[in-house]
Amino acid sequence: MNPGHERKKSVLMIAYTNYEIDPRVIRAAEAALEAGYSVDVLALRRTGNPSIEEVRGVRVFHLNQTKFRGSSLFKYLASYLGFFFRCFAKSAFLFFRHRYSVIHVNNMPDFLVFSTFIPRLLGAKVILDIHDPMPNTFASKFKAGEKGFYFKILLWQEKLSAAYSNLVITVHDPVKDGILVKHGLAPDSIGVVANFPDPEVFPLQTSYSIQGKPRFVFHGTILERSGLGMLMAAVSMARNKNRMHIKIIGEGDYSAKLQESIRCLKLEDVVEFDNHSYKVHSICEKISDCNVGLVPLMISSVTNYALPLKLLEYISMGLPVLTVRSYAISYYLSDQDCIFFECNDPASLAEAMDRIVENPEILLHYRERSLALRDRFSWPSEKAKYIEMLRQLSN
Repeated sequence: MNPGHERKKSVLMIAYTNYEIDPRVIRAAEAALEAGYSVDVLALRRTGNPSIEEVRGVRVFHLNQTKFRGSSLFKYLASYLGFFFRCFAKSAFLFFRHRYSVIHVNNMPDFLVFSTFIPRLLGAKVILDIHDPMPNTFASKFKAGEKGFYFKILLWQEKLSAAYSNLVITVHDPVKDGILVKHGLAPDSIGVVANFPDPEVFPLQTSYSIQGKPRFVFHGTILERSGLGMLMAAVSMARNKNRMHIKIIGEGDYSAKLQESIRCLKLEDVVEFDNHSYKVHSICEKISDCNVGLVPLMISSVTNYALPLKLLEYISMGLPVLTVRSYAISYYLSDQDCIFFECNDPASLAEAMDRIVENPEILLHYRERSLALRDRFSWPSEKAKYIEMLRQLSN
């Protein structure tokens, strides 16, 4: 065969997510596309999604399943299993057409890697991308603790999934060293492709000014562990609550409780809750009128090691950040970089918000820090690392 007409190598990505709102999956897919691979994605379907569509050059298969949101562990696992079997059938079918060199599986769940059994048997290499350590995440979500039966089962499936995969990657060093290595995964078996924002998607706000009330913003999945209940408590006790505006954008399991909290605390004139998930490429526009990014994460054994992407997206835009103090955040950022409040302490958060309202000029210092930091937390260097991993696996 003429080398100029050799078949382009293909990559398949699998993720229990809605593709258009998941920045890590989008960045990896578009990086592979940029590196010369053809890229297919198996993902969930939202209302209005076609079964197949091309998104910025990536072919996305929206499988006939929506994302489960609720508080039942068994229903979560049933939803994961349903998606697993759909991916098992679809990945095998597509493999015989496209002969994928690499299949990149995003957790949760970890065991989704086994849906690639047939392609892997026939030569495809498999990446397990651990966004969230599943045993710890479920222990935190369902208050089950880290010594119980379910934690041990999830730890076992994590180890099996990692052993099955040709490569394990994760989102940053604190998760690797603080959780995965402690779970028993070998340090040299885990690569890190940091979950940093794409500066083309979250470009710098070239003009920054505070006109009237300081505008605080939170965007992302609306979960209890996101700390939005604590945020409402903090706003309700703030001295200057009527001199601030809080904008919250997103969907999730905690949405109904958040709406109820806003009503019960009579914060309708202070808090604007836009209960929708928007495409990643439109978020920047939605928050472009805001002055301060909010990261009110509730700290637990798993979130202590989380470096929230929204925090880095605010920095990429040049916004000052008001954030909780956690192990992972403190690993990367100092008191000079962000305005910190103490973990799980609404009074500390209220005090920090009051301080900003009463002295808005302090935001100018933290704006300068975000400008200085944004290149450090930028996707291009991580993209090059990821592309090199693909090339090594696909050779």
